[in-house]
Amino acid sequence: MSYLCPVGTHETLLAYLARRLLENGANTSFVNRIADTSLPLDELVADPVTAVEKLAQQEGQTGLPHPKIPLPRDLYGHGRDNSAGLDLANEHRLASLSSALLNSALQKWQALPMLEQPVAAGEMSPVINPAEPKDIVGFVREATPREVEQALESAVNNAPIWFATPPVERAAILHRAAVLMESQMQQLIGILVREAGKTFSNAIAEVREAVDFLHYYAGQVRDDFANETHRPLGPVVCISPWNFPLAIFTGQIAAALAAGNSVLANRQNKRR
Repeated sequence: MSYLCPVGTHETLLAYLARRLLENGANTSFVNRIADTSLPLDELVADPVTAVEKLAQQEGQTGLPHPKIPLPRDLYGHGRDNSAGLDLANEHRLASLSSALLNSALQKWQALPMLEQPVAAGEMSPVINPAEPKDIVGFVREATPREVEQALESAVNNAPIWFATPPVERAAILHRAAVLMESQMQQLIGILVREAGKTFSNAIAEVREAVDFLHYYAGQVRDDFANETHRPLGPVVCISPWNFPLAIFTGQIAAALAAGNSVLANRQNKRR
């Protein structure tokens, strides 16, 4: 016999106590049934999995998901896919993430301005792991004033082309971006852990949020969005906060692109 004795203040434990009383007070609870002397022992200790499998055989649904219980991927119905998660309670998954973190440390990451034409490397600045100052995550080169002007010109010149793209095609591009990002989840987790000082759980949540943003905004314009009635704002500037360099950044960009705007994207270069 074992006893469960939670310890804490009543503010913390009252809700827990109420839930346990409701569970144990239900007619179908084990605590209630074990006191029922009319209940056969075989029925009391019957394997619930066996009972479910027997019922599934009767209904012809053995091995099939319940039609009323969506799988995690289909949690949001036909509107959009749900992002994939990782089970941190799985030792093999943790080992895989640790390997991804090691591989990230071996990579020579470089970030350069992205323009219509290739740019030279120039003077690079180190990006330091905030949790381990000796760990150089990679190097970045900031855009020059002239490159910023070129980016602005490109955003203005290409805005009509992007806006003329049918919303369903813009949605397909965002969906494809979500698939590609999800396929690189472990690599992105490694970068987030080292560059932003995130834990595995926070890094996983950030990648998932970024993927969800792409799926969400793709779904918003896929069916009921028309260029004739929804006009763009023009070139939009998206600047990422340092503590959410992927998720919020992706959400800003995805929303602007989905609505037909051209985008200028930049990271926040200082922690304030």
